[in-house]
Amino acid sequence: MKPSLRVYFVVHADGRRTGFLMRRFSTFFDSPLPAAYDATEEGVLAQLEAILQERLVERTEDLERYLWTEHFNTRTIAVDVHPLSVVKDRPVVGKRVLPLRLSYAWTELESGAYQVMLPRFDWFITLEELDSAKAVLSNAVAGALTGRQAALLYDFRREGEEYVHEWSPDIARSKSTRSEDDQTPPTLAVVADEWVERTAKGRIERPVGAPRLVRDLALFMRRPRPSVLLVGGPGVGKTAEIRHLARIFLGYRRAKKNPPRLWATSAQRLLAGMIYVGMWQERILTLIEELDGEGDYLYLDRLSPMLRPQADGASIADLLAPAIHNGSISILTECTPADLARARRQNASFLELFTILRLDEPDAGSLLPVLHDYAARVLKGSNKTMEPTAIRRALDLLASYRRDRRFPGKAFRFIDYLRSDDGSPRVIHASDVERSFSRQTGLPVALISDSQTASVAEIAGELQSAVIGQNQPCTQAARAIAPFKAGIHAPDRPLGSLLFAGPTGVGKTELAKQITRYLFGDDSRLVRVDMSELSAPGAARRLLAAGRGIRSLAESVRKEPLSVVLFDEIEKAHPEAFDLLLGVLGEGRLTDVLGRFVDFRMTFIIMTSNLGVQDADVVGFEGKRTAADFLRAIRDHFRPEFLGRVDQLVPFDHLSKDAVRRIVDLQLASISKRDGLQRRGITIDVTDRARTRLAEIGYDRRYGARPLKRALESHVVTPVAVALARKPSLRNQTLRVGTADEAADIHV
Repeated sequence: MKPSLRVYFVVHADGRRTGFLMRRFSTFFDSPLPAAYDATEEGVLAQLEAILQERLVERTEDLERYLWTEHFNTRTIAVDVHPLSVVKDRPVVGKRVLPLRLSYAWTELESGAYQVMLPRFDWFITLEELDSAKAVLSNAVAGALTGRQAALLYDFRREGEEYVHEWSPDIARSKSTRSEDDQTPPTLAVVADEWVERTAKGRIERPVGAPRLVRDLALFMRRPRPSVLLVGGPGVGKTAEIRHLARIFLGYRRAKKNPPRLWATSAQRLLAGMIYVGMWQERILTLIEELDGEGDYLYLDRLSPMLRPQADGASIADLLAPAIHNGSISILTECTPADLARARRQNASFLELFTILRLDEPDAGSLLPVLHDYAARVLKGSNKTMEPTAIRRALDLLASYRRDRRFPGKAFRFIDYLRSDDGSPRVIHASDVERSFSRQTGLPVALISDSQTASVAEIAGELQSAVIGQNQPCTQAARAIAPFKAGIHAPDRPLGSLLFAGPTGVGKTELAKQITRYLFGDDSRLVRVDMSELSAPGAARRLLAAGRGIRSLAESVRKEPLSVVLFDEIEKAHPEAFDLLLGVLGEGRLTDVLGRFVDFRMTFIIMTSNLGVQDADVVGFEGKRTAADFLRAIRDHFRPEFLGRVDQLVPFDHLSKDAVRRIVDLQLASISKRDGLQRRGITIDVTDRARTRLAEIGYDRRYGARPLKRALESHVVTPVAVALARKPSLRNQTLRVGTADEAADIHV
């Protein structure tokens, strides 16, 4: 790269700016750093050129000290400084803390160290790790202020934007001492890394496994070189293949076969720092000019950002397209199949400029030797080893229970997790893999382990422990979970889909929560959608909302594909919502508003409905409506193509008196574990007659057991709280709760 000058700009509150000419080193006898102040960047540069020219003519300055090939970034940090003063000739550190915002410039040196500069003060610091810059600069500022007035702190504060400008005036071009071998174009050197050269220096990790693009090598060596788009699912190894290409090109270079260079960058990097109108377009056009006719490849890591319109409506693809079309430049990029489909709708003509190569997911069997090598490399530093049976078991688990991801990437990530998992031993066996996989995903070991049983009866028993009076629905839900345990669930549909039908307050939502706890350890993995909010036309699109801070169905499942999705009161939704659900239930997929694919194949779908419930027919605890009535109403209301995609229709019965009484017992047991009672050693003893009375109060013919929690809070928790408030010293005692005709501390 041709050396050029670097100017550090500070923008002041009034919009004017100061520019400092950065130099490589300072000496004790140095003149002040060349600096200029003006309303415009051009005015500052003109003054700096005049100052530097004058010093060169007078031979008081050496231009080489101001020539750089490095690219500088700027960073702002918060620094807390204790003002220092001198009391009786001794420095004293003040108690008060003054916060500063301090900006600095930094670059990575070829040695791997970092040079940190404060050009405003002509400071230079070389650091082994950039993360230590804050602590080092805090100490340096504190030391510089020793014995000085606290007002000098304002010299260090950040006034406005600070940035480094790369500048190549005539004076620098004429005096530069570029070597004959340095052929790096300046803009490319700033925005891209040459991967063939970095591979030669060992700065790019060697990819695992054999390259899969060997059959297409002639394509990459052709003149003019075609632009290539790699298409494959996330994790199939697209970026790894580009690294393989860099190694192959390096071999060609050493064999004097004149291969292309491989410049790697991203859309974000191309746009970084381009804050003024026309700046990013100028950079792209300069980049094209530098690549024109060189026969090199420009690798942009993702296709989608290239197509995204910028503030002025143009995109990176718009500027690159003519140069790709006439063969001036050659682009390498990658995308997923979903991204490709969206790109065809967005800019089909741009895609026609590329040769498309597809990378399929390798089968699990062919990955065994690759994972042996990867495990040996990754686990070596942690003094862990992985048995061959453990690697095979990991492949089986990932294939069965992580269908939302692709091989080999998901296998590499799991081995990385094993390295950092404190629960994995030094020698990792198959059983250790199962336990680690359980910790990572939340799936219980009993569900994923071949050595442990989880029959329908055992799963149903787990569900019935928290869902009272609904044994048959729990058994039906267990039957839906059983294929997941056996690994024979449909590969292109959700793990299961159930439609719960029955009256309000009988345990439908509680069973959904208990299924979530059983599958994933707690009910935080439950994604709940109130379908009554989607009754208006167009409201169903809220399910597809996407973006940062959005809490939609699409974003929730994208964030955590292993989850239970509850569609509550589904009969109240607009027909548009059912059209979306047909895709989820039938194909395990959804497409958000940005056109991105959302994978539902690892979700468990539950829907609830109150169809078939008529208040006039429900009297007391036992209602006249039966399970058959609920199912008949369901079949009459929903379209056959929708019901055909539901695994099971699960009717819920009205709760019996005995069931409500058992729910009371369950809720009282939960109340007794509350921190306030445990901390004071208070025990609540509720008589049988009081429990029966609470069951009567807490059951409503219309809302089932839904009012029960409110009844317990009102008749038990609140009176206990009042008693404890009256006697704060009450400790290690039993409070008796009974009916009005019983001897008790609290009466129901």
